[in-house]
Amino acid sequence: MGKRCVVSLDGTFSSPVTGVLEGLEDNWLSVRTGKNGALELVNLEYVNKITELPEKKK
Repeated sequence: MGKRCVVSLDGTFSSPVTGVLEGLEDNWLSVRTGKNGALELVNLEYVNKITELPEKKK
């Protein structure tokens, strides 16, 4: 949790979700995405893999 990741999803029309992992409850993963900080919920049944992104150098 708290790491910036790419969540790859199964399915023909699914695009990956990039953001900060916020939480996990029941079968749902909360991901904070975009510059406006929108919260997206991802069903774990459709998650193919989660890849941690390297932190940006300052």
